[in-house]
Amino acid sequence: MSDKKFDRLLSEIRNEHVDEQVVSRAGERVWSSITASPAADLSMHTLRNCEDFQMLIPAYLDKNLPEARRFLFEDHVHGCVACRHAVEQARSGELQPVWQITKRASFGFPVWRWALAATAVIAVAVASLALVNGLFPGQHAVRGAVQNVDGSLYAVSDEQVRVVPAGYQIRNGDEIRTAKGSNAVVLLLDGSLVEMDERSDLSVSRGWKGTTIHLDGGHIIVQAAKQKTGRLYVATDDCLVSVKGTIFSVNHGTKGSRVAVIEGVVRVASGERTSELRAGDEETSGSSVSKVSIKDEIAWSRNSAKYLALLGDFAVLQEQFEAIPGPGLRYSSDLLAYVPDQTAIYAAIPNLAPTLAEASQLFQDRLQQSPALRSWWKEQQHGKGPKLEEVIGQLKTFSSYLGNEIVFAVDRDGSTYSAPVVLARVRQPGLEAFLQGEMKRLNTDRSQAALQIVRDPWAISPSAGRPFLVYVNNDMLVASPDVAQLQRAAARIQQSSPSHFAETPLYQQVVRSYQQGAGWLFCADMEQIVAHNVPDGRNNQLPPGIGDVRYLMMERREVGGKTENRAALTFASERRGVASWLAAPASMGALDFISPDASMVNAVVIKNPRSIMEELFQIIGSSEPKFPSELSEFEAKTGVSVLDDITAPLGGEFTFAFDGPMLPTPRWKAVFEVYDPATLQSTIAKLVDSFNREAHHPDVSLQLAKQHVGSQIYYTLRNQKDVNFEVDYTYVDSYLIAAPDIATLSRAIRDRQAGNTLTHSPTFQALLPSDGYTNFSAIFYHNIGPVVGPLVEQIKSVGTLTAQQQQSIAALQANTAPGLIYVYGEPERIVVASNTGFMGFDLGTLMTMGHGGAFLPQMFLGGTLRHPGPTQ
Repeated sequence: MSDKKFDRLLSEIRNEHVDEQVVSRAGERVWSSITASPAADLSMHTLRNCEDFQMLIPAYLDKNLPEARRFLFEDHVHGCVACRHAVEQARSGELQPVWQITKRASFGFPVWRWALAATAVIAVAVASLALVNGLFPGQHAVRGAVQNVDGSLYAVSDEQVRVVPAGYQIRNGDEIRTAKGSNAVVLLLDGSLVEMDERSDLSVSRGWKGTTIHLDGGHIIVQAAKQKTGRLYVATDDCLVSVKGTIFSVNHGTKGSRVAVIEGVVRVASGERTSELRAGDEETSGSSVSKVSIKDEIAWSRNSAKYLALLGDFAVLQEQFEAIPGPGLRYSSDLLAYVPDQTAIYAAIPNLAPTLAEASQLFQDRLQQSPALRSWWKEQQHGKGPKLEEVIGQLKTFSSYLGNEIVFAVDRDGSTYSAPVVLARVRQPGLEAFLQGEMKRLNTDRSQAALQIVRDPWAISPSAGRPFLVYVNNDMLVASPDVAQLQRAAARIQQSSPSHFAETPLYQQVVRSYQQGAGWLFCADMEQIVAHNVPDGRNNQLPPGIGDVRYLMMERREVGGKTENRAALTFASERRGVASWLAAPASMGALDFISPDASMVNAVVIKNPRSIMEELFQIIGSSEPKFPSELSEFEAKTGVSVLDDITAPLGGEFTFAFDGPMLPTPRWKAVFEVYDPATLQSTIAKLVDSFNREAHHPDVSLQLAKQHVGSQIYYTLRNQKDVNFEVDYTYVDSYLIAAPDIATLSRAIRDRQAGNTLTHSPTFQALLPSDGYTNFSAIFYHNIGPVVGPLVEQIKSVGTLTAQQQQSIAALQANTAPGLIYVYGEPERIVVASNTGFMGFDLGTLMTMGHGGAFLPQMFLGGTLRHPGPTQ
């Protein structure tokens, strides 16, 4: 019901005249009903609190409670969670507490009068707040105003549709709609900007939890202002988006909704799913709406040139940052001798002072060259807290006192883990004075100290505030929020007695990494972690095979001017269970159907699909007792055996790619290895027939057709109701290829025959690593250059780009480099590696280092070891 209809209904009820005799007779009937109860004497047991009401539960469940008492009891239970739980427990037979009725002393104090007075005060305060914010029904408070209109904007009501100009005030519940070829910008009272694409329909309301933009249809981009109270919401009929302050788009249509985040963090609730999206992420409300490039999603915006210009500046900076020579490799570490005996997590990072100093200078140079970047940067500097320049300055100064490596170690004590211990060599005097200055700044205006300089580790006692303790002794720095860990490390250093860590298997893994040359290093003894975090030490809480995991190693090094990133998960024996599903490196013939123009490719080789499905059925069946019967019911209805008719005909290769132009609709391909096409095709036909029988309606039924084009047979799957739904597929040699149309399939077959494939392209070949493998177990390839080009041309055709924006966008095209992540399935480990980027530690990390506080707390505080990664 719309707000206007609700207001009219309230007005009719309010103005309706009711005869006094009718009211009087109704009151008499109610009182008669209550007093007529045979046990309606309320004086025999006053009902004041939950204990009094819970005494009535047995009589209520036995239906022996007098009508008056039942009336009061049900009213109380309706609003009391504790008593409602007590009733449910009594119904299920659980033991209820027995309460003894005793006569209460009378104090003669009119408590009920004070309670009524307090209630009245609260009610007045709440009502006043609601009145000020326009939350009462019938109020029509202003929620925003139209800032500008390009074309026509309409205000829509039950009575009329009228054109409204810029400056039009949008009141609570007012519906506005952009016409064809038109767009508008709405400024909300909280400072948020809402950009409306053509044919977009929305209204704005405010409740206790915040302001809500109701999007009935169309496409909007919201630049949400920081919310002082509550949140900003965008509601469609199939999802709810909530934010505190960020930039995102919502596209809502007949098929569903798509949410894309440009900046910040957004929470999206759709059905039973709730997810958090960060910059660059997308979410859709259903499978009928696919994800698209965010660049395509915002192309209609009047600010799209600005966004693309920023992306271009970031791309240039990213390339310049990656070109900065990293610290040299380290082939040993004298700090290993001082880590705790039972270290379960070990991490070592190089001293980054020279690298960050050069990166900071590059950023400042780019800032002077780009107005778009300066404008964005100025916006980021609003608010309190240290700025990036301060953080870089602190880091450079701090690092200048230290050696070439900083080590973090987490010790295991039984089933618990300590706070991290930080170790580093001190290479020049003055560190303690610098830390004293940091301590004074960090501890100002804090109820508890955040940083504490320690001169004698044995003269301090544990503090409730857990400040970060820093001890400097000659040429060593030791730091930890744990007093005991600090004392043990200090003792090892003072006595020059190495720890027993050298006797552990994890130590051997760490030493092996140093021997190969260490840059960034992270090692975790997963065997200890799993054994001490699964209940009773059993691995039956984990999928089969995962309990065998032993070590996690993550490394990043620069070799020959190239950055190598590698993560390895090592198992105690040959991989089994879920861990064995990934096959050993093998030839991927499915990639021959992917062209060099592909923007994103995922390909994987797995072991026997049938055996994997059997293991999956066992896993599901162990936790879902009804699963076997439900599976049998499905197979009986469809006439299809999942194991024999679906998985048995399949091979082990699967590839999915976005391959071809992304405008106006993305071109995708899915390729499956198939050993028995006839059985699989028969299975598909049976599933379609079964779906149509269950649908019971021709509008939602599926149609499966086939046609001959030359010697090739193509199959088409359509939905009668949704004209845009179409999946075409065909069989070529031992592969099934699927795409949105037959033309894409035909082109893929021709490219394969001509050798015009991704794997033979110079771009792909340049990304291949130098190692002993000839194949991969899985790959993820991305190259958004072909996607950006058409989009840029589309924006240029509008003719609204400034010279600087054209330059920045050209830089985006020039610096959008492809990347490759590859996976090897070895007998006893799985290796994931890449020679592009740094596993998420990129420009985005540098941009947000100062948002959470000064460098030292971010580096050390919190009691847990944090692996470098993107922050938002």
